Amino acid sequence: MKRVLSYCLIGVMMFSGAFWGCSDKKEPALENKSVIKKMTEETAREAINQIRTPIDKARSVAQQQEDKAKEMDDTLKKQ
Repeated sequence: MKRVLSYCLIGVMMFSGAFWGCSDKKEPALENKSVIKKMTEETAREAINQIRTPIDKARSVAQQQEDKAKEMDDTLKKQ
């Protein structure tokens, strides 16, 4: 009787160990989310840079035009 009970106990332990060993861990899911978040943030930064660069260039050109206009006004006033 003790032998049958010990075999059943060993069988249950092996069976539960197999399920425990093959179960999915939650860590890779969190890792995947962080990878997705990093990729999303990187893509957003690239999009922002592509949008801001032409706007910054346009602002600098507008500032240069204003400076030239002021210089022309000053030279006209001096004459």
